[in-house]
Amino acid sequence: MEKIYSMPCLYGACFYYKKNSACAYVDEKGKTHLVSCKNKISVIPNNIVFLRGLEYVIFGLYFFIKNLVKIPFVYTEKSVTKMISQNLNVGTKQVLTVIVVLIACLISLLLIGFLPVKLAVVISGYSSNNFVNKLLVAIIKVAILFIFLLIIKCFVPFKQFYRFNACSNILVDEDKKNIYRPTNYLNFLIFSFTFIFIVVSLIGLTGNAIWKPIVNLLISVISFSVCYEILLLMENSKLKWVNKLSIVTSFLVTEKPTKTEEYIALSALNEVIFMQDKKRGVVDTEDFKNNEVSFSGIYAESKEKLKNAGIVDASEIDWLICEVLNIGRGQIRLQTKISIDDKKKIENAVQRRIKGEPITKIFGHANFYGYDFKVTKDVLSPRMETEILVENVLKYATDKMNILDLCTGSGAIAISIAKNVKANIFGVDISEKALLVAEENAKLNDVKVNFKWSNLFENLKTSKKFDIIVSNPPYIPTKDIEKLDVEVKDYDPKLALDGGDDGLDFYRRIIKESPKYLSKNGMLFLEIGYGEKKDILDLLKQDFENVKVIKDYNKIDRVVIAKIKDKKEKKNVRTNSKNKAKI
Repeated sequence: MEKIYSMPCLYGACFYYKKNSACAYVDEKGKTHLVSCKNKISVIPNNIVFLRGLEYVIFGLYFFIKNLVKIPFVYTEKSVTKMISQNLNVGTKQVLTVIVVLIACLISLLLIGFLPVKLAVVISGYSSNNFVNKLLVAIIKVAILFIFLLIIKCFVPFKQFYRFNACSNILVDEDKKNIYRPTNYLNFLIFSFTFIFIVVSLIGLTGNAIWKPIVNLLISVISFSVCYEILLLMENSKLKWVNKLSIVTSFLVTEKPTKTEEYIALSALNEVIFMQDKKRGVVDTEDFKNNEVSFSGIYAESKEKLKNAGIVDASEIDWLICEVLNIGRGQIRLQTKISIDDKKKIENAVQRRIKGEPITKIFGHANFYGYDFKVTKDVLSPRMETEILVENVLKYATDKMNILDLCTGSGAIAISIAKNVKANIFGVDISEKALLVAEENAKLNDVKVNFKWSNLFENLKTSKKFDIIVSNPPYIPTKDIEKLDVEVKDYDPKLALDGGDDGLDFYRRIIKESPKYLSKNGMLFLEIGYGEKKDILDLLKQDFENVKVIKDYNKIDRVVIAKIKDKKEKKNVRTNSKNKAKI
């Protein structure tokens, strides 16, 4: 098969195969979309040794801008790019191109142009050894680049951007394991710039105002070509340790993805491959004699049915196929024919999905934080945004801590934490049926979690203290439940959804009662619903401090973290309040 290329895409993944491209992305409401098209040119049109590295840079930038324009919420009416394009009467793509180039130039001038030279002079003290000065400048340039990339990697939008970047690496990699693929476009850029900084600093022309930029530019052009060939050799090497050498730079633009993100990326990969299949939808009569049918035809037909039913999540057909055929995400593109029985199973699953039944309930299990969980009508299907809650708990959790998961449901949160730290994990729920599911999930994932029936804290002893209390409680206002999607309101238990008249009933109880059960310096982690941030922060004021709010992938306030106030401090605050009242 001809090489498949992946290109950066905000909140999604984009693949190019020959002249076909497909991009799957998550919008601001958390819905997945798939955009595909034919291109006039390939990512690397000529594929000539050394020339292809330069082509990769130029056309890669072109496709990156093109990917940005594909995503609707990047250029909504309120976006900067849309306003500029309307005022100047130019295309959004042109505006985005100029913005990207200007930002790149600004960073280059400030961080990589003036600053390294000044720092080198300060450190070396005007060393008489010219080579030492040049080497120092090169090291400082690379250090500044790495520090800058490490800083922006801390921000949530970039984390998801890099997780999708890793998805493309896994899916294109033959072993389906390597998240650090040498020729990944972002890694290629960082690797090349690192190489260029060193080479230009050491051998680049200095002093001549006319020839200096020309010679340095020429060195940069050659460096891009050389770097691509080096990375290509790494990628094609039969030695696994050589493949992984690119981690030196690729760790800066790579994050371990979730299974959900992998499936979203997979939908784009499968789409771009099936676009190339000229026989899509054509069924060979000979196949029926052998109890087989064309897989590409079933795939296209099922996808079209879901689309016509208003199910636009691009990854759903791949989830269905993987579940029915019991295959991994990367094996879908290898299917050519399937049995008549499997065809009927796929059609049945598609029909159930069209009626609104979620995939997790159709097959009775869901993937969460990389682990598999049984789900039934008695528990809420775990969702991708809740992984952020677990991710933040694990930043603070340590071995031997006591951790309590309130409203545990399927046990997804408690079990995911238990898989990563050797803490004492407890989970409580008011639903006995949910607890049975949670206990089964603990066995399936081979972890020990102490599950107990309780209406929040009612059946817990106040003598038992917890270092961390975490909860994803019901937070949908009662009046809004009927407005939810069919797959939620008809298939998830209302007990796990209904948060009272304003959606805050459980938060009031948890925030009020948790101080009795938290140890000194204990922490509270809560997943919250849309628009509930202000009310919950007000509820936390009396007994909690150091409050942090974490946004999800779509910039919606999703997780609240708070630390219990010191008892002495709380006592002083109350005393001062009484004194003020007397005055």
